[in-house]
Amino acid sequence: MRIYTSLLLLSILCLSISSYAGPGDTTTVFVHNAVDMTWNGNYDQEGVFPDGSTTYRKVVMTYTLGCASGGCSDWDYTTNIWFRRPTGSFDSTVTNLDTISTVPLVVDTTWNVYEVVENMELGRVITPYGTYMDNGTNGFNNSWSHRYAFDVTDYVHLLKDTCDIRARYSGWSSGFSVTLRFDFIEGTPPRDILSIHNLYKGSKGYATFSDFEATYFTPKTVTAPANAVGSRIFSTITGHGFDNNVNCAEFCPRQYTINTNGTVLDNAMIWKDDCGENPIYPQGGTWIYNRAGWCPGSKGDIHEFEWSTFNAGASNVIDFDMQNYTWSGTQAPSYIVDAHVVFYGSNNFTNDVSLEDVIAPSKHEEHLRKNPFCGNPVIKIKNFGSAPITTLVVEYGLNGASTCSHTWTGNLPFLETTEIELPTLEWQGIDTNDPTFSATIISVNGVADEFPHDNSLQTAYDVPDIYTLPFLLLSVQTNNYANETSYSVKDKDGNVILERAQGSMTPNTVYRDSIFLSDGCYNLTVNDGGGDGLGWWANTAQGGGHVRILNPALTFIILKTFNVDFGSSINYNFVWTSTDSIQSACSIITGQEVITTVPDLMHQLYPNPNTGICNVEIGSQEAQDYTCRVYNIMGNLIHQQVVKNTTQTTLELNLEDQPSGVYLFEVEGSLGTKRVEKFIIAR
Repeated sequence: MRIYTSLLLLSILCLSISSYAGPGDTTTVFVHNAVDMTWNGNYDQEGVFPDGSTTYRKVVMTYTLGCASGGCSDWDYTTNIWFRRPTGSFDSTVTNLDTISTVPLVVDTTWNVYEVVENMELGRVITPYGTYMDNGTNGFNNSWSHRYAFDVTDYVHLLKDTCDIRARYSGWSSGFSVTLRFDFIEGTPPRDILSIHNLYKGSKGYATFSDFEATYFTPKTVTAPANAVGSRIFSTITGHGFDNNVNCAEFCPRQYTINTNGTVLDNAMIWKDDCGENPIYPQGGTWIYNRAGWCPGSKGDIHEFEWSTFNAGASNVIDFDMQNYTWSGTQAPSYIVDAHVVFYGSNNFTNDVSLEDVIAPSKHEEHLRKNPFCGNPVIKIKNFGSAPITTLVVEYGLNGASTCSHTWTGNLPFLETTEIELPTLEWQGIDTNDPTFSATIISVNGVADEFPHDNSLQTAYDVPDIYTLPFLLLSVQTNNYANETSYSVKDKDGNVILERAQGSMTPNTVYRDSIFLSDGCYNLTVNDGGGDGLGWWANTAQGGGHVRILNPALTFIILKTFNVDFGSSINYNFVWTSTDSIQSACSIITGQEVITTVPDLMHQLYPNPNTGICNVEIGSQEAQDYTCRVYNIMGNLIHQQVVKNTTQTTLELNLEDQPSGVYLFEVEGSLGTKRVEKFIIAR
């Protein structure tokens, strides 16, 4: 009998270029191909981009961060990707002074005249603590890499012909590597891009509120094109430095406000509160601590603000204001800011949706926390049409299996995104030689999409772990802070099979739960309220614990163990089956599943221990057939008998031909319930 199997399958990019066929043809440009960034400074390369004669629907920059050839740095450093925009204005510096005469004084001056270049940020990534990558521990090694996607469509009129692209590395030590891929996807954009203007850029220390406002967050005047209909302000602000009494700017949330033409447009918080869910984990440093607009190994948070009250064809004033606070200590807070405004023409579409991403099932490393996966698929969509999306139809499925369909309803405004959880997949008949998931949006708001060429995506996936044991034996050991820990096992529809709530467990205690499951997909979730797992080097006071799946017959055999340095949660999907395959179906046919109430199944085995002969009482409230099985300690079936159509009976088991040891008795009713009990033969 196969007790445990794990299938690992090949990966592809989450966003498949082939998904944009026909009018969505894609031109790809690479710049900085695995360039080592080993010292604080700039790494410049020229990229040869399209000539600007083609209209593009979208431009996506994928920034692949990896270890440098000599290893990864141990620390979290800021990296920026800048487009070097020539301004058309010139400046000069003196390169040489040659005295021709002293009386009278005549000096021959040599000038270096150069064109002023403006840096425009395309993306910002904070590197992870690379200790484990550098040391080859905790599942990492020097070949580690992580991809980050940035929508840089607003720069499309600048990214043409030959352009200078700068990778800025503000770090030291072994360093990291950078690879940039630009995908130009042909088609009509949601609205035409008319102009883009830098507002704020660079790093600025926060000595005092008045100094910061007077020397950095000063009002900016921009002229909106006469034909501008829409506008959007983008800002990325990350806080750094914390050796002061308020732990600012890195470890203190602060708000900033955007004023346009003397009126408050909006405000946002410089804070990222989900570092414990970082897909790059564990890390060697304080990776779980929430920070001002970033986490180690994440992109800087990008805030977007739609602005419709500007004056077209005239000057407009934009002014950022930082929250007022004071500090004392040895290190001044500082902020790295990129803010720009883009002006657009009118909307080009009314009913237009883009399928942006497949979150699950997926092999993309950004979605590591949610995969491998066997439950309800999750996709991400974005509204590119002027009409709010209230309904859309999605068809989806796994290669080799039947296609499912789902109608989503909601209210998604223009340029907003949302995640959609689709009903259960059809797994029967999947092609394990080509393990891919596909999704296609068929219609939006009851009509055909006006730009259907970004309505389909395909991703590769890992088949989740498959178990064929008599029952699941889960072992969880709490640490000193047991009041922070909770865990549950749920089926694919979210029904709770087992749950231990936060505050219900005692410190330093091992909890072993025997869980009896029917065929299907399940999820094990372990949560830590403190956000620092069951064991973490920076909090030794909490002690340590464990989360394991054990072999029910041989409890000293660990089938699955989880790293206790998991941050906020463990999210583990697995399949339980009696047929060595995944059993599931599209539930959209009826929109719901009918759950039949199954009477409880009782049994009692005695004596225990015994010498090889024992009695088993089995029964339930309704008559059914019973299949009784006995397994030895190796999981081998050694005895089986069937009892037909009865409510209750007593069986005598004669196992005198079996050696002393541990055995499992399993009784399964024809109405669906299964029970297992361990017993001992001792002579």
